[in-house]
Amino acid sequence: MKILFAFGSRACAIKMAPLVKEAKNRGIEHVIVWSGQHYDDNLYKKLFEDLGLPKPHYDIEAKGSALEMGAKILVEFGAICQIEAPDVVLTHGDTFSAMYFSQAAALTLTPVAHVEAGLRTYSWEPYPEQICTKTADACSSLFFASTQRNVNDLLDEHVPEDRIFLVGNTVVDVLIQHLDRALERKITETLGMRKPFVFWSCHRKENLLSEERMKGIFDALLETTDINFFCSVLPSSQAAAEKYGYADRLKNAHHITWVECLPEYTDALKLMIDSALVLTDSGGMQEECSALHIPCLTLRYVTDRPESVEAGGNKCVGCKKETIMRETRMVVNVKSVQDKMRSAINPYGNGKTSKMILDVLEMHEGQFDRWERC
Repeated sequence: MKILFAFGSRACAIKMAPLVKEAKNRGIEHVIVWSGQHYDDNLYKKLFEDLGLPKPHYDIEAKGSALEMGAKILVEFGAICQIEAPDVVLTHGDTFSAMYFSQAAALTLTPVAHVEAGLRTYSWEPYPEQICTKTADACSSLFFASTQRNVNDLLDEHVPEDRIFLVGNTVVDVLIQHLDRALERKITETLGMRKPFVFWSCHRKENLLSEERMKGIFDALLETTDINFFCSVLPSSQAAAEKYGYADRLKNAHHITWVECLPEYTDALKLMIDSALVLTDSGGMQEECSALHIPCLTLRYVTDRPESVEAGGNKCVGCKKETIMRETRMVVNVKSVQDKMRSAINPYGNGKTSKMILDVLEMHEGQFDRWERC
């Protein structure tokens, strides 16, 4: 069997790493294709080194707008599928890369297996992630669902039951594999973070494209001066801060540590572990917080990780300044609230997801195609 691993964002690299490792351990032939969606060194090259991922066999370097990126991935990845002739393409998540990789593979008659299938809000948000994940599912032959809710949503869309597999989430696998190294890191001390502090990360397009939403989020950071914040700043987050006139104030605020997204996953993981709360709009971080039992407040009005909310470890607080400030102070300052959130059950599996996925792939060798039976 030959597997083609296709991904292109920091979050997907983190979650695909244990799958690549498992394939390597089993001696399965595999090829890694990187789309180039994330191309900054902090989001790519140094991350691969920290995760122990080998250098990609192909880097499509698909930069530019979503349409420019898509055109390049569709043409070049289609050619790669024909050259490499894999038995199956493994894509991940709800990114532009997942959408375009899946389309290119399906249109070249290459079977697709979608990891983290079935993420649904039945809303326009998160945008464009709901478009991406639905398109990837439409192109897939095998569906690896993280939770029973994801399974149920796929069934509601008439996906064949024998093609859906409840496996948990690989985020738990990668956390277990890298936790000991993360705990040894000294990044909290190096940055001089004063406890308690809040880990902040915000990069969703529906937020960044809205001045009203980002004004609420940024004003909440600036005005909650009684709490310290570590802000992990992606290029898109920095661009929004500059666009809306907040960049200098955020960088110079005495209670805010405003730094570029850390290149090493283990450093970011250590800061999350040391934090009292994670304030984010990231889907992956909601899952990480659940697995690590870290309280999470989600800067969105709807989440495609509702299991974390139902378990009690996460809460959607929207983007209004007053709400964010009130809820942040409640978690950081009220021990009973923080303890209750930390005791929430992790709904994303036990760290054996990668093994389960590879077991299913091996079981389906030679049977990946999803044609109707004659």
